[in-house]
Amino acid sequence: MKNNINKPTVTIEAHGIKIKVIRVGKTPNLQPFNDVNSKRIRTIHSHFTYEVFFVTDGSLEIVTDETVTTYERKVVIIPPRKGHYTVPKSPGSFCLLISLDDSSKQSCLLKDTLNCGAYELDLSEDVEYYIKALSRKSDAETEDAEKDVKLLATLIFNEIIGSILPADDKKISNINECKHIGTIETYINSNLHKKITLCDVAEQVYLSTRQVSRILQKEYGCTLSELVNNKKLEAVRMMLKNTDMKVGEIISQVNFGAENYFYLLFKKKYGISPLQYRKNTESSR
Repeated sequence: MKNNINKPTVTIEAHGIKIKVIRVGKTPNLQPFNDVNSKRIRTIHSHFTYEVFFVTDGSLEIVTDETVTTYERKVVIIPPRKGHYTVPKSPGSFCLLISLDDSSKQSCLLKDTLNCGAYELDLSEDVEYYIKALSRKSDAETEDAEKDVKLLATLIFNEIIGSILPADDKKISNINECKHIGTIETYINSNLHKKITLCDVAEQVYLSTRQVSRILQKEYGCTLSELVNNKKLEAVRMMLKNTDMKVGEIISQVNFGAENYFYLLFKKKYGISPLQYRKNTESSR
């Protein structure tokens, strides 16, 4: 991933706090990996912004005026004007520079917590997924990529800030879960003729597979496989009712796989076979 110093600032909102994401990049490597004889001078520096490190693979050493700490699978936030330098032990850490507004109670509470020194959080699977996706998207020079970067940054900081603020001071996330449901529904309905996996769906909404599973269980009370099968069965039912296509052709069109499996699911859901269903609908016209 490139150091995108000249990338436009991305402004997001998470838990009622406005955040400017100023730069996206790999953690600067001040010493070549495994080069113990390097004579390069490591310079303690500071920023006027918060520096957020995401240690996804390997480890990252952060040196400040007071401490030398090695982090693995952590999110580490260095406050403004805090002198430090970093030594990645292996590739696999990313960095965002951010600034926070001063206009909300949540922002003041967050700053009070973060400004005491290097603040660390465990790196969750979801945040790891988001930051890796963001690192890929931030290198693309398209309008869609910029929108994706903004969405991913919002998802990242909704989770991070939600882990830091006291429960009573959190605002409801501005990521509308209903939008995820709409996107998931649209994707499934448009791809019933294909094999649909949890990874496919997760990529559409920039969520982890675990989050998608939680949403589906909450909204539909079932797994993705069960939801897709139910939609395919409904599509088959409508085609049996409104077309003269043979059952085998219909099964092939919705990519149901083995016919025996289809017949079993259809009878379980509707109580009769596909042919009997068609006869019943024809006789009722």
